[in-house]
Amino acid sequence: MTEYGLDPASIRFDYHSAFGPHTMIVKTLPWLPSSITGSMGSYVSWSGAPVDAEAMIDDLVDKMKVFLNPTSSFDLVTIYTKATPTALSVVEAIKALAVVGTSAAGGVSKAVQATFNFKTTIAGNTKLVFLDYPHGTGDFDKQTFTSFSAGAIALFTELALVTNAWAGRDNHRINTFVSVTNTLNEKLRKSYKMA
Repeated sequence: MTEYGLDPASIRFDYHSAFGPHTMIVKTLPWLPSSITGSMGSYVSWSGAPVDAEAMIDDLVDKMKVFLNPTSSFDLVTIYTKATPTALSVVEAIKALAVVGTSAAGGVSKAVQATFNFKTTIAGNTKLVFLDYPHGTGDFDKQTFTSFSAGAIALFTELALVTNAWAGRDNHRINTFVSVTNTLNEKLRKSYKMA
């Protein structure tokens, strides 16, 4: 497995806001074609127990939807594998989604980027980025553990569960929640003709 590559497996989440389409990719442990309860295969979790891929994905999307406005939605999820670090990514399973955001935050969301920063068991950095994030009316100061929302803690808990197979970009288990940073994404600002 290559550090910071997309092997051996990853999951791509396609979502959209009122302003445009976006994607995020989360690494996983190696994917297995046999399903348990769903139809998207499975993983051997960090604890060594089997976990159904579809159930794991549905649980994570449920924790992520609170960071999208009701005008946003998760649309599609795709499981990829890579046989070697230099091999092409192979699509293994696809599922259409229609999971609408539930955030009640007012204020600005257009071109706002929220980056959830984590560390793995070997202190490697990994992150999850939400675009067109409903920032509300607060400031843009970095949030640390004393100011994490219940939703942010629930998201971290889901990613860090030893009974799941989510991984950091260094192919180790996520186990520390470091911070949440909010900023304006300049590339989005240009594409939205805001700048």
